[in-house]
Amino acid sequence: MKPINAIEIRNAYLKFILNFAFLSLFSIFCIYLFFAASNYEYILLDKKVKETEKLSYLRKDINTNFDLILVRFKELAQYRDYNANEMSKQSILLNDIQTANNRIKDLISKKANPSLSFDLYQKLNNNVGAMADLQDSLLKSRGDIQRYKEQVYDCQRVNRSAVNRIRNGIYGR
Repeated sequence: MKPINAIEIRNAYLKFILNFAFLSLFSIFCIYLFFAASNYEYILLDKKVKETEKLSYLRKDINTNFDLILVRFKELAQYRDYNANEMSKQSILLNDIQTANNRIKDLISKKANPSLSFDLYQKLNNNVGAMADLQDSLLKSRGDIQRYKEQVYDCQRVNRSAVNRIRNGIYGR
């Protein structure tokens, strides 16, 4: 058996202490990185939550405007007669629809990054604009038809009056 050398024992203790200190510092550094990464993860999650809430509010505003447009179209479908009061109400409803549609366009343009749901909103927005234009042209056509109908009715009334005068007058039997 070899005798134990004090220098070797001291070197072994020194290596052990240095390795222990290094590994302890490394462990503390790893724990620090774990908590720092956890804190950074919370910051990223908070940022993502705020972005999601912003998108949620944006979608809620868009859906509210679409609901308003739907209500206005339903109200617009209730009008059947042709008179100044109803035409005024119809033009107000169409104006509300166009205003809500323009608000939706503004809200869609505020989105941060493209997504499929906002593409769907964009398509719905374009379709609502086309429907409002079509409804406006239908209202104008209905107004024209009503005016022509009134003109034909007036012509028929004048013709009946002329026929009655002719029958009851000089040429009557």
